[in-house]
Order: sequence, then structure tokens, then C-alpha cells
Amino acid sequence: MLIILTMACTSGGFPDVVIGKADSADTSWGFDTSSEGEDSQLPEDSPTDSDPPEDTSVPEPSEEEACYLGSDRKGVTCLPLVDYDPAWGEDYEYPDPLSGSAQYRAPVRFLDLYAVDAATKIAPNFVLSEVAQDWKGRYAVYQPHAVERLQEIRDTIGGPLTINSGYRNISYNASVGGAGSSRHVYGDAADMASSVAGLEELGELCADLGAGYIGYYSSHVHCDWRDDPLDPAFYGSAMAPAASPKPIHTATLVPGPSWTAPAEGWDEGEPLREWRAYDAAGALIAESRGERFTPPEGAAEVEVTVGRVVTLRRPAR
Repeated sequence: MLIILTMACTSGGFPDVVIGKADSADTSWGFDTSSEGEDSQLPEDSPTDSDPPEDTSVPEPSEEEACYLGSDRKGVTCLPLVDYDPAWGEDYEYPDPLSGSAQYRAPVRFLDLYAVDAATKIAPNFVLSEVAQDWKGRYAVYQPHAVERLQEIRDTIGGPLTINSGYRNISYNASVGGAGSSRHVYGDAADMASSVAGLEELGELCADLGAGYIGYYSSHVHCDWRDDPLDPAFYGSAMAPAASPKPIHTATLVPGPSWTAPAEGWDEGEPLREWRAYDAAGALIAESRGERFTPPEGAAEVEVTVGRVVTLRRPAR
């Protein structure tokens, strides 16, 4: 889905010319269970002590289960849920629904990660621990339809798909700088990367699979399915989904010997920056990616696209 975002930014006396927007479609290293022998990494924010917190409480069981695709793709790999308990504290104190949208209502049931097997195959190429880890919250939500989309992407690229971040509870999400309305806390988001597919391909696949929002970062793509119906097992009675608000992204193009493009609205790291330089005849003479860009000799205009959302262009002199 293409959306045109227009803005005007000025710096150094020259107006920024906003010429359009590319695809818009919101970090723990996981592993791909089908790729034997591949190295896996711990994320920078992973705990140094692998032992779970000393919490021996027994939550109230629910009659509901969350049923996932499973290794056989039959959708009958069902895991027990527990009812939400206010005694869990601020880690699970969800904010009031964003803009009154039912898509942002608090879950009423959760997976108890102390009571289920983290190695459960929730899809042919994914296990539960790739989308939910107890050090990001003992109780977790990860919706079956999001798992199905991840497996479809994995099937298409034909190789490992690393899930850098899946579910986060409220406190953990805040600790890593996530937006209060991040879909990571609602269980339908994934930050992903792959050794066999580029960021553009992953983002395009997310778009093809109906992602409500796609965010391009320097090291990963964020995809979420915020506009899909919420899973009743986690959220109670089904409601017709309404269009969800999208993040507001802004950027400024700052000239210099080394050009920069400060940006706001990307809450999970540095957005992808794609630079281009044009000569006086409008021909492309250089392009690169990175936080900074040094125009070559003969450059008449410089252009940057930030996060595949905002494109800015201005004279090089």
C-alpha cells in the first residue's frame, strides 16, 4: 500500500522538497528450527542470568486455549491460557484503548510461559520461544494469525527468518523504548531479518500478507497485523476490526560535508536511510545507505528516503 506523506522542512535557507513516500506498512535473536548448524545470537538486551524470576504463584486457569498452526499445519497445536489477574501488577497494566479502538483493548487471557514448553512447535519452522520469552514477561500474548503470516514468509523465502522481537509485556516494552501503543504488547507484531532475503523483500511480503503497518529499520523490518481481528482466545468476544492509527513519522534533511537526516517516529531503532545524489541534468550519480552521506563532486541535488516513508530532496549547494 502506497501512502503519500507531505511535509516541509527547512534548514540553512533552502526548503526541503517532499516528493513522496515509499511503502509504509511498527530486538531477542530467535532461531529457525529447520536450519541445523546455523549459529544463533543472543540479543543485546538478553538477560545475563537465564534463571526465571522467583515467582511460584499459580494463576487462575482458563477454559480457553490458543491453537496454533503447529508442525503439521493443521491448526490444532493448542496451548492452555490463564485468566488475567490484577495482582500481576504494572507489567500488565495496559493503557486505555488507543483512540477508543477495540483493536487496542487489553487481553483477558495469557499464556503462562512457566507452564508451557518453550520448544513447542507453533508452526513448521517456529517454536514458541522465538516469539515469546519469559524474561520479557512471564505471561504472554502471541496471536495465531501472526504466526501463520510468519510461516508464510518463511515458506516464500525458503530459508531462515530470524524473529528479533515478538511479544513484550508493558514494562519490558517501555524499558527498550517501545511506543506505549506498540503492537508488540498486543501479540501481532514481529521484528524480523533474514540471511536469505533483504529488508525490501521482507517488507513487500508483509504487505502482500495484509500487514497493517510495516516499518523499515537499518537492521530489521517491523511488521504487524494490527487491523486483523483479535484472537478471541486472548481477547474475549470477537469484534469487527476498525482501522488502527499509524505512527507519525517526520524527518529533516541537514546539509554539510556529511549530510544527515534526523528523524522521529521510529521507536525501535534507527530507520533505514537511502541516499541519492543527482547532477545538474537530473541524472543519478551516487547512492548509498547509512546514517550519513557525503555527496560526490558534481552533485547538484541530494535526496534521502527515511524508513521507506519520508522522502526529502534539496540542492547540494
